[in-house]
Amino acid sequence: MDRFGREEFRQLIEVEGPPAISIYLPIERTEMTLKSTRLRFRALVDEAEKKLKASDALAPSLYEPLLESLREKVEQRTFFNNSGDGVALFLAPGFEAVYFLPVAFEKTCVVGSTFHTRPLLEHIAAPGNYWVLAIGEKEVTFWEGTPTGVQTVEIEDLPTNLQDALMLEFEPDDLNFQTGKNYSFGGTKVSGGGNRSLPSPVFHGQGGGRDTHKAYLRQYFSLVSQGIRDYLGSDAQGPLILAAVDYCHPIFREASKLKNLARDGIEGNVHFWNDKSIYETAWPIARQEIEELREQALSEWERAFGRGAAEMDLHMVGRRTIEGRVHKLLLDKDATLWGHFDRNTGEITLLPEDADAEAKSLAIDVYDDIAETVIQRGGDVVVLPSEKMPFDSPIGAILRGFRGR
Repeated sequence: MDRFGREEFRQLIEVEGPPAISIYLPIERTEMTLKSTRLRFRALVDEAEKKLKASDALAPSLYEPLLESLREKVEQRTFFNNSGDGVALFLAPGFEAVYFLPVAFEKTCVVGSTFHTRPLLEHIAAPGNYWVLAIGEKEVTFWEGTPTGVQTVEIEDLPTNLQDALMLEFEPDDLNFQTGKNYSFGGTKVSGGGNRSLPSPVFHGQGGGRDTHKAYLRQYFSLVSQGIRDYLGSDAQGPLILAAVDYCHPIFREASKLKNLARDGIEGNVHFWNDKSIYETAWPIARQEIEELREQALSEWERAFGRGAAEMDLHMVGRRTIEGRVHKLLLDKDATLWGHFDRNTGEITLLPEDADAEAKSLAIDVYDDIAETVIQRGGDVVVLPSEKMPFDSPIGAILRGFRGR
């Protein structure tokens, strides 16, 4: 699977045609259905060609290279061998991007002056990222995730094991301590036995070794937590999911000051897991956190509306978006509105019902364009099912200066 997050989304919305071709297709992978998938793909390419040729404003020299690239993919028998439940293709003059993602998209072909991003918007809407921290005494692994996948991230200067983090040094056997490998911490000799990944410190004459071991873990986890906090910054909105053996979870939560630490975590040693396994386990946890953020957005809307800091009128929302005043946009998942949104003035022109083929061929989804502009200007977008929308309009905006307080 490919990675797709806010950075990739921004690359798409910065591309301007015309023409801009967007194709979405679900992928079925059985021997019988793979042929059907290729046939559906061919039909979508034919549909794109028909729409492009319907516009007299587009010279064939602009779109023929794009169609040629699509036709090559149709004939490429290995094209659908990539993992994922769906494919999203984007082509414009001088630009091409293909993403195989764990999303079973509905079959869609849109040709316009910008890319059609609605099928992806729901998956990158607030928050755009989440993170998985796998921590053990001998290893630390960190993943950055999106709703479509995860990838490992190397963080400079992040402690990678307890021994290095606490500057523990193994020393020769010392008869004053219990048998096992001896090491020092801060100049104090400590001994631990057994076959643990790192020895548990045990002091003679000072209770058991468990309390000391726990103290070492707490300090180690605090250092790792600080490194993660420095990397993410203070404005990280997505959840951070902890993956560790069971007894480490309460110690880490006690030591960590990470405000975005998810309520639920993953128990066990996951360092040997591949990205797919991490994603399949972590994404449901992150999704639950995201659902809670959506509920918070609805509460925020109610308070903003009561204080006169909300807009529901489409044209006013468009205007406020261009002014950079939209803090959070609420958008109906299934709503579409074809026409044109001027990203300089905020003016909205709707496509008339009797529009000719040329006008239809270059129309865009106004809601998509508004949402994209909100993200470009630093706002957030929350995509909701129709039944969850708190008002009759398919679109509404919480204005800047209101943060739900």
